[in-house]
Amino acid sequence: MKPSVKLACMTLIYTKHPLELSLASIAKAGYKYVSFGLPHEGKPAFDDQAEGEAERISALLDKYGLKPVSLVSTDVLDPGQPFERAIARLDFAKAIGVEELLSTGTTSYRRFPGEPLTEEEMRGRDQAFADKYRQVGEEAGKRGLVVSIKPHTGNTATAEVIAKTLKTIDSPYIVGSYDPGNVRFYEGVDPAVDFPAIAAQTVSLVAKDHQGARTEANFPLPGQGDVDFAAIFATLREVNFTGPVIVERLDGDGKYNANSPIEVLDERIAAARVNLERLLVQAGFDV
Repeated sequence: MKPSVKLACMTLIYTKHPLELSLASIAKAGYKYVSFGLPHEGKPAFDDQAEGEAERISALLDKYGLKPVSLVSTDVLDPGQPFERAIARLDFAKAIGVEELLSTGTTSYRRFPGEPLTEEEMRGRDQAFADKYRQVGEEAGKRGLVVSIKPHTGNTATAEVIAKTLKTIDSPYIVGSYDPGNVRFYEGVDPAVDFPAIAAQTVSLVAKDHQGARTEANFPLPGQGDVDFAAIFATLREVNFTGPVIVERLDGDGKYNANSPIEVLDERIAAARVNLERLLVQAGFDV
C-alpha cells in the first residue's frame, strides 16, 4: 500500500492580502490542506489569546474546506518570549485541530550574509534555545502536539545540525521539518545529499525550490529550479513519510512577489500543486 501525503499551501504567499482571501485562493487552486501563522496585511493573522478566536479561525477553515497541517509559531516560541505565550499558542493549536507547530532555530548572522555571529554568541543562543524548547516539548506532549524546527541557518542550518540540535533537546515532541530551498540558499549545500541525515525524524517538508548560487534570491516553482525533488521524495518514501508537503514560497527572482496581482499568485500556487503531485506520485506516494 502506498503511503499518503498531504499536499498543503502556506498563506505566506498572500501576506499582503487578508487571511480569508488567501484561504479562498488556496482552496480554489485545489488544495485541501493549509499552513498559516505568519502576518497578513502587516498585522498578526489571529490573536491566539482572544476569547472566541479559535472558533473564528476554525469557522474560516471550514468555510473553504481546508484542514490546517501546521501553525507557524517562531514568534511565540523564541527564547526571549514569555513562556505563557508558548502555552497560549499550544492551546490555540489544539483547539483548531493543528498537530504541528512549525518553527525555525537560532540564526548565525547579525546581518546575512556578511556579518556572522561569533561562536561564543552562538553557543549562548543555542543553549537558551534548547532549554526553552525542552520545556515547550513537555507541554506539547501533554496536548498531543509536536513542534518542528526547519532549516534557517544557526542550529538548524543543515540536516546534520538539526539532528544534533534535536539530540541536545532530547524530547520526542520536538522534531524535524526540512526546507531544501533554505539549505541551498543559506548554506550552498545540495539538499538531496544533505537530507538523509534527518529524513527519519522529519514530520513535514516545506517544498521550496531554489535556483542559482548561494545567497541568490531566486525561488522558482517547485520542480523548476535546482533542488532535486525526485531524490528528496525518494528519500521520504524510504522512511515511509506520511506528513504534509507544504508550498511556501514561489516568487522566482522577485518578479512574482506578494505585491503581484492575486490572479498571478493563484496561477502559481495551482502550477506548484500540479508539479508536486506529479513528483510525489512518481516517487510512489498517494497525494
